[in-house]
Amino acid sequence: MPHETVAVGDIEISALLDVDVNDEPIADAFPGAPADAILAGKARYPNVYGDDDTWRLRVRVWLIRHPGGLLLLDTGVGPETSPAMAWCPKPGVLPEALAEVGATPDDVEVVVISHTHDDHIGGALSRDGTPALPRARYILQRADRDWERDAADRSDEEGAVWKMLLAPLEDAGVLDVIDGDRRLTDRLTLRHAPGHTPGHQVLAVESRGRRALLSADTWNHPMQLAHPDWWAGSDDDHERSTATRRALLAELLTEPETIVAPTHLGEAFGHVSPDPDGLPAWHPAV
Repeated sequence: MPHETVAVGDIEISALLDVDVNDEPIADAFPGAPADAILAGKARYPNVYGDDDTWRLRVRVWLIRHPGGLLLLDTGVGPETSPAMAWCPKPGVLPEALAEVGATPDDVEVVVISHTHDDHIGGALSRDGTPALPRARYILQRADRDWERDAADRSDEEGAVWKMLLAPLEDAGVLDVIDGDRRLTDRLTLRHAPGHTPGHQVLAVESRGRRALLSADTWNHPMQLAHPDWWAGSDDDHERSTATRRALLAELLTEPETIVAPTHLGEAFGHVSPDPDGLPAWHPAV
């Protein structure tokens, strides 16, 4: 099923599948893990693995319908003009996906960018270089804005993100830069969760006694739950990403009913709880 939806109290969260592609060899994607162990994980979590033991990379965009309106978390890889097309074999389908769940780009009032990797911010602009969600404010952590701006002259990849995506959003006057945690509504809270990037942030949802955590790239392989020190090659700061995984994991283990929504795992929604061996594991929502 390409797009899945769950209810958290009076909030509806839709996982929009933007792309589903074979990426790099999975052992290369997670160099902080022993190669034999990450390959052995295929027996438990086969749908994270693509052809020839590549990382099967699903990129999701999250549409949140809440009493105050519509919020989008991330924008996917973007159109043919996006910097992500340097590595992604096909463009994203955000406008079509929104239509399939009964929304339009004009309906979205807030876009939260979890972090500035191009598979999360690539769809922020349309093919003509204008904001793809034309009525929305775009919310980003200052740490990521500054990181991309400062790295733009040192890296072609980061330079493309800055010049083709972030700078145009700033120039259009639609980028809201924040510092640290931010309560958006009485039900939605952004939490700074650094490590994957300096400004990586997650979205906590709480309504009518139910909870969800849209965890972005905190965990990109389910085995990182049992082994939070197994950093990914895309993690900017290995120690901080490990610390973030440990901190959020500790919270989830005390609240095992929390719905967890990671951007790149095989399933859009699941729960985290210990296996019989006592190690935390991913349990897809049924």
